[in-house]
This record gives sequence, C-alpha cells and structure tokens, in this order.
Amino acid sequence: MMASLEGIQCILEEISNQIYHRTTELLMAPLNQQQMLWTSIPLLVATLFMILYFARYRREELGWNTAFGNTMVFMFAGISIVREMYEQGGSLETLFSNELYMLLCIGLIAWGAFLMFFTYFHLIPKKFAFFILSAPPINVTVYVIMTIVYADVVPDYITALAAIVLLVLILILAKILQALLKLLGLEYIEDIAIISGIAEKKPKGKH
Repeated sequence: MMASLEGIQCILEEISNQIYHRTTELLMAPLNQQQMLWTSIPLLVATLFMILYFARYRREELGWNTAFGNTMVFMFAGISIVREMYEQGGSLETLFSNELYMLLCIGLIAWGAFLMFFTYFHLIPKKFAFFILSAPPINVTVYVIMTIVYADVVPDYITALAAIVLLVLILILAKILQALLKLLGLEYIEDIAIISGIAEKKPKGKH
C-alpha cells in the first residue's frame, strides 16, 4: 500500500515538474521566437485592459453580441495558421502535408463555427458562454496555439494543463486587481434609483 502511494506521489511530482517547465516554456516563447512578439504583445495588452475594465465594472456582463463576435477569433486564428504553414513551405503541397497544423486549423475553425452557431441562437448557458468567450480563455487558447506553431511547443496533455495554469493565473490576477480597485475606492457600483422612470448611475462612495 505504501509503495503504491509513493509511486503515485512520484508520478504526480513528475507531472507537476513537467507542467511547471512547460508553463515557463509557454511564457518565454515570444523571447525565443521573436516573430511571435507582433501577435503576442497585442494579445497581452488586450487581455490586460479587459481585466482592468471588468475589475472596475465587475457587475457588467460580456453580452451575447460580444460573445458572438469573439467566436470569430478562433476562425481568424485558424486562417493565421494556414498562412504560417504556406509561408513556411511555400506551396500548397506543404500546406496539406503537415497533419498537425492542418488538424489545429480545422479544429479551430470547426470549434469557432460550433460556438458561433450555438451563441447566435443562445443555445448554451449564458454564464458558460460569457466565460469561455471572454478575453482570458480566448487569448490563452490562441496564444498557446501560436507557441505550438511558431515555437514548436509539443501539443500534448502537459501543454493543455500548462494552458489551464496560465488561465488560472490570469483569473487570479483579475481577482487581485478587483480587490485592489475596491480597496482604493475605484470600483464602480451601479446604484439604480428609479426617479421619474430614469435610472441614475453613481460611482461607489458618492451620494
């Protein structure tokens, strides 16, 4: 029994070490492959500003229209992979010969089309849709796929777990910023007072 527990502990430690190193590899990819900087920096900036926005206006929701628009990001990412494959090989033959990139491309476009359909008709739960189609999950997904294409990161379950770690770190950062803004009195709370049929919106702490 003890031997089994020790074996499980060793396996978990090995997996944890692999996830740590893969997460570091994902984070360092733009420095090692500088062509990623042109796309990773805008992703980082966009994610940061969206985190700041929803940290201040935490009671606001993403909205079905924004969620629907965000589904197209996956399609654009798939098209970007096709462009990268063509530029690397320089021919249509090379484009179709790389099974990994082609599967990533088809998977992204199919996933985007699936989400687009179900979001358009509001066929998935609102909270689930607004979460998976918000900036952090989308941008992390696109970023990780970029590292696979540009930096040759291995597309295995360790990379998937490392991507989840990145997403969790971003969500923790969002919570920290939200708490910080609340502490500084910069959080915005909507006080809805019906006066002659008009809703008044006031910042927190002001009367």
